Amino acid sequence: MVRCPKCGSDVKPEKTWQLISPLPDSEGRITITIMGSFNCNNCGYRWRGVASKIKTGGDEVEVEGSTSKKVLRSEKHEKEKRVGQVIEVDLSDLDLEE
Repeated sequence: MVRCPKCGSDVKPEKTWQLISPLPDSEGRITITIMGSFNCNNCGYRWRGVASKIKTGGDEVEVEGSTSKKVLRSEKHEKEKRVGQVIEVDLSDLDLEE
């Protein structure tokens, strides 16, 4: 439910569609924005806006609505930090090979 910006009554979207962010955030999660077309039954005002946002990736899913924010986690409650392999290259070694 979203509140009407004119009169403040609760309104459900008439039509919804999804927008998917092409780039992940700093934690590697993809953001899916649910947009909606709204029409207030009380005052008749029409507008388009964000109905909710979903951030997914890794072990958790974060659902952010207009009034609340929920974080759903998988069975792993602690996030494991991903460690990559470190490769060191000495530039003087590259000059010798030429």
